[in-house]
This record gives sequence, C-alpha cells and structure tokens, in this order.
Amino acid sequence: MKKVLSLICAVLILFCSSAAVFADDTPGAVLDARDSVVRILVDTPFGAASGTGFAIGSSSPVTKIVTNYHVVEGATKINVFMSRDHLIEATVHTALEASDLAILNVSQPIYDLKPATLNDSIAKEGTKGYALGYPGSADQLSSTLTGNKEDITITDGIVSAITTVPYISGLEPVNAYQINAAINPGNSGGPFVNSKGEVIGINSWGVNDAQGINAAIQVRELTRVLDQNGIPYIKGQSVSIFKIILAIALLLLLAAIVFLVVILLKKNKKAKGVLTCIQGEFVGQKFYFEPGGITIGRDSSLCNLVLTRENQAVSRSHCNIRFSPDSKTFSLTDLASANGTYTGMGAKLTPRVPVTLRPGDKFYIGDKSNMFKVGIEL
Repeated sequence: MKKVLSLICAVLILFCSSAAVFADDTPGAVLDARDSVVRILVDTPFGAASGTGFAIGSSSPVTKIVTNYHVVEGATKINVFMSRDHLIEATVHTALEASDLAILNVSQPIYDLKPATLNDSIAKEGTKGYALGYPGSADQLSSTLTGNKEDITITDGIVSAITTVPYISGLEPVNAYQINAAINPGNSGGPFVNSKGEVIGINSWGVNDAQGINAAIQVRELTRVLDQNGIPYIKGQSVSIFKIILAIALLLLLAAIVFLVVILLKKNKKAKGVLTCIQGEFVGQKFYFEPGGITIGRDSSLCNLVLTRENQAVSRSHCNIRFSPDSKTFSLTDLASANGTYTGMGAKLTPRVPVTLRPGDKFYIGDKSNMFKVGIEL
C-alpha cells in the first residue's frame, strides 16, 4: 500500500512540476506576433520617414492597420511596405491625435498578414512585455529596407508603471504604460505584446536622455474607438484557454488520485465479521469474531459466547461459527448438539459438517428463541 501511495505522489509531483513549466507562456507566441506587423513608409513635405504598424480585424485578409498618429501626421502619401516591389497605398481612416493613434485603410486586402489579438485588460506592474517594430528610418536605411518579419526587432522589458500622459496640453491624458523595453525611431506604432503574443500597448515615445523610460499607449485606448465604430478585432483572454484546460486536467487528475486512494484503502482495509443476536437472552448485542471463531453453548470452559444454564435447548458446546475476511463468508458447524443447529430457513445442519453463510443470513440453535444473524463491518 505504501509503495502504491508513494508512486501516486511521485506522479502527482511530476505532473505539477510539468504544469508549472508549461503554464508559463513561451516566447514562441511573441515570435508569432510578428505575422501581424508591417513597416509603414510616409512621404511628408519634409522628406520620407518610416514607422511600424500592425494589422487588426477578425480574420485574414486584413484591411486595416494601426500605428501612431505621429507616424502619419502631415503625410502626403502613406504606403504599407510589403517588399521593395510591393507597396500598398493606405489612407487614414480614423485619426486620434490626443491618443497618438491612427487607424489606416489599405487600398487592397492583405492576405499575408494575420490580425493581431488585442488584450485590453490592464496589465499589472512587472508584467513581462516585448516591443516589436522595424528599426531605423526610411532615409537612413533605404539601401537595406525590407518588409521581412525576420528584420523586426524584439526588445523585452516590463511594465514599470501604469500611468496617464497628457499627450496634448489641455486635453484628457492618455492611458499608458511606462516600460523599460527600448523604443527606437522606427518601431513607433508597433505592438507591445505580453508573453502570449497579445497586444497590450502601442509603442509610442521615449524620454530623451533617459535610458529605460519609454511609453506604450494602453491598447484599451484603441479598443474603445474600435468598439464605438463597429470595427471588428480579435479579443484576448484574461486567462488563457491553455491555463483553463490545464486547471481542469489537474482537477480531474486530483479527483482520479483521490478516488484511487479511497478504493485502495477500502480494498486493503479488512472487513470485520459480526454476529448479532436478534432473538434470545442477548438480543440486540453484537459479538465480533476472534481468530478461532465464536463457539456458542452453556459451558464457559468450552465456549466464548455462553448462554445461561437454564436455556435447556442449547447444549454445553452447541455450535461454532467462523468468519473468512478474504471471502467475506461465514462457516457454521454444529458440534453434535442435542437439539440441533438450523439455518434461518429451518434446514437442520448435519453434525460436524460446515455450512457456508453469507452476510445477512440467519441461523438458530435448539429452537427459534435463540436466533442470530451474521454480517460484516468495514
């Protein structure tokens, strides 16, 4: 029994240890988030520049891109850069200057992008995060400019603080995260994702001459506008489906282990035989079986269940009954009594020939005024 319980405990510990490892989301989800990210090129009266954006929608193909307002501010032309020979023109669908956000319409559906998952639950301080985006500006990197997802930079950090920033003086401040993940000139407008690859913020700006102090606009600033305008998007889960399944699996495993332990305990717990007098001088009393069984009669030197000498229907050593814990049956033997031993149905036992009784069976000795019943207790 101890070996079985030790094995069960070992399995449980191994499962819980594995669960702890797999419950933590891996950076693979962050890498997959690059499938939503694009480089944005803009022409302005002051020259060319670039930034980053990400696709939104309920499914592929996508027709809308999100970026920072300051990336497209004053643009005379906006292009989504898919490759050197594949530029897709875009226009501003919604400009949110006070939130530094812009939603773009592309001139044709883009099949190569996957819509990002947006999680607008407020992240806790210390939440691990990753800033995704294309580095550099168009005029600096014109010789090596690409739209390959392998060129997307990923800088990790944490949410250092939950704050509000007065982006435009006199207007309501924007909800933002202070993050220590690096934000470079080219990755403004890119997604700031959690470990599950869900967008929780939009890379926006950094503090000059200060390392590790940058800001990402909380994605709820975006989802609020999307909801108001009926623009569909994929919503993130505050608790991942994987963790829910894992919790259910763990509960089922624990229930199965408890059930198995109970079964094993019951199986290994020996049943106790009990003899109950249901009619006679010991009526209502119970007698538990000893290794040699119970011998009933009037002679205390021969019997361990002794009836009074006045009970003339019972012999000095009348009968013996034994209990088998393995088979949970009883063996009743008449000891050549004068008035006989009978089953509950009235069948007289042959002297010295055992008869098997089962729990609940009755028998009487001498006459029916001395009636007993056998049973078991766990």
